[in-house]
Amino acid sequence: MSTITCPSCQTIAPPGAIFCDSCGYDLRTVSPQAVQPTPHPGISAQAGGLIVCPTCQHENIPGSVFCENCGTQLLQPQPVSQTPEAFAAPEAAKPVGVPGTSVPGELFVQVSNSVIPFPADKPVLVIGREDPVSGAFPDINLELYGGHEAGVGRHHAQILNLGNQVFIEDLESVNGTILNRQRLAPHQRYPIKDGDEIRMGKIVLIYRTH
Repeated sequence: MSTITCPSCQTIAPPGAIFCDSCGYDLRTVSPQAVQPTPHPGISAQAGGLIVCPTCQHENIPGSVFCENCGTQLLQPQPVSQTPEAFAAPEAAKPVGVPGTSVPGELFVQVSNSVIPFPADKPVLVIGREDPVSGAFPDINLELYGGHEAGVGRHHAQILNLGNQVFIEDLESVNGTILNRQRLAPHQRYPIKDGDEIRMGKIVLIYRTH
């Protein structure tokens, strides 16, 4: 058995090949070389995945860029794209649950040693800074604690009660939300527990359940 080695890319072509299936080089002027037959791994005449040339209908081995018979550039199969949810960390996945009647607990503001109690009967609390001009009236207003100078957004983040677990979610804020020194991905929900540290801009908050 003889094969042809492409002088351009050193790819070994099967007997009778006219063009290199890797780079398209014209092999008609290249002398064949006698070698021991070595079957291509995983490829046979009946194997699936062969690429059919749209010009001459020749069956090329998987991965071929050019048809080994006529030199036509071959269309490659496109990889299947995955949704962002496939890469989301388990702790950041949006949970399914029955919303509670209100978010339990309170926020301790470290800079002023103040406590912000959560309003009753609200399963979702938006945290930010009030701005009447733009119509922003969050449930928890950090403007009273220097939110504007600290870089808190008008609608910075939200805390949710989903029955048996409380979560925090960054609302695509400019300066980000940090939970226990980990920056949160926007619009992903992360569980929080008593004593967790939450940073919004330069303001440090401690979540307390009692």
